[in-house]
Amino acid sequence: MAPLYTTLILIILLCISSIATLAQPAEASDQSEAVVPRSAWGPSGEIIADQQRSSISGEQPAHEKALQRRILTASTSSSLELPTPYDTLSYDFANSTSCINFYKKWRANSTITDCHAVSLLLANSNSFFHTLTSATATSRVLDASCSQDVSKCSAIMTSLAADLLHSDNCAEDYGNGNAVVTGTYKDLVAYEPMYRATCLTSPSTQDYCFVDAVSNSSAPDDYNVYFMPIGSALSAGAKPTCSLCLQATMDLFARWAKKDGQSLDTTYLPSAGIINAHCGAGFANTSVTVGSNRVTAGAGITIPLPGLWSATVVGLVLAILTNLP
Repeated sequence: MAPLYTTLILIILLCISSIATLAQPAEASDQSEAVVPRSAWGPSGEIIADQQRSSISGEQPAHEKALQRRILTASTSSSLELPTPYDTLSYDFANSTSCINFYKKWRANSTITDCHAVSLLLANSNSFFHTLTSATATSRVLDASCSQDVSKCSAIMTSLAADLLHSDNCAEDYGNGNAVVTGTYKDLVAYEPMYRATCLTSPSTQDYCFVDAVSNSSAPDDYNVYFMPIGSALSAGAKPTCSLCLQATMDLFARWAKKDGQSLDTTYLPSAGIINAHCGAGFANTSVTVGSNRVTAGAGITIPLPGLWSATVVGLVLAILTNLP
């Protein structure tokens, strides 16, 4: 009987070790994907040379290799004032004191505002709206945004999104469906896909794809594409310009649509279908399983599904236990 118990103990230890390995935090389970550049920009917004890129991830699609631009360091001159989010916000919150104070506090925090998050500006900044009337001014905003460390700023925005939902801040208003609070949460979560999309550049104009889209008054849907990461799908019959910029942007969005919690997991596929109806089948990838990268289990712990080996070990342990005297 002793050998049987020894075998059982060894199997149980192996099972526990396997489960512990699987039960890793969400970000840890996604590291292999994070190191592979999927846009023209590296993890910190810098250009990756073609030969270095090839050694990391293999040959890139032609449209991704074309969309490269050396970012100039943003000007630090105080005379060049950049737009800010929620500059005309009407604070109409149920839990007014705590939520208003939270917004005032983070808007005055330079660690947050220095990221110049376009996801926070797009639908919530009057000053940014007026900036869009000038291609030069808009490019200056993107120079400031794209020169930031995307990994660092992404972590800042993720932390701020969690703080937003704290009971001492805006949890009550979020629960009540307050449009400002729920919108802010979506904008914060969408920081990185928006960063990577707005930092892409056109090989034909050498300008930001976003600037070209805003400047193209004959095709307003070029601009509307950028609202997808913050929750707005394209309207039926939309006709954006079927350009290299659009294809690269949709390719980037397809990757982020696979991640749970991104608005793109609901806006990407319907928008891709509309684009393909206009630009031709296959222009945008529609073979995407949205929200598929992670499976949520338990109290906020995110783990991958157990593999066949784990299931086999568990089954073997159960079988031995069942046959013990």
